[in-house]
Amino acid sequence: MSFLVSDAILGLSLTKFLLHLLNFAILFTCLWLILYKPVMKFIRERQARIEKEKADAEENLRASEEARKASEDRLREIESEIEQKKADAEKALETACESKMKEAQEKADAIVKDAEKKASERAERVIAEAKADLKEAAVSLAENILESKIDQVDDALIDSAIKDWKNG
Repeated sequence: MSFLVSDAILGLSLTKFLLHLLNFAILFTCLWLILYKPVMKFIRERQARIEKEKADAEENLRASEEARKASEDRLREIESEIEQKKADAEKALETACESKMKEAQEKADAIVKDAEKKASERAERVIAEAKADLKEAAVSLAENILESKIDQVDDALIDSAIKDWKNG
């Protein structure tokens, strides 16, 4: 009767209980093989893919950081080159300006010298002309004075002096 009591308590006989237990073990094994292993394989693959993507993202981040640093370094180099070329251009411009100023000063000096020379020549010509005019005026004045002073008596003396001079 004890067997019947236990049946009554669970509502199952021992054989039915063992069969249900066997069915449960078969079901668990099938589910293990059909679901658990593929799901775990999928999860591992997904974790591996995520880890790989994470590693790739970190590598890309490192590469982009290195590229950014390299571009910043290159930009600094370019800026320093630009500053150097700007300084060189300013020096060249300053040298060219000094050269042009020196050349302009030389031309101005040459123009001044030429003007001074022309002015000097012109002054000499004016002085020479003035001397010639003064000589002519003096001669003319002397002639006028001599003509007014010389009378006929003096004409006879001059004629005799000219005859003596021609003879002698």
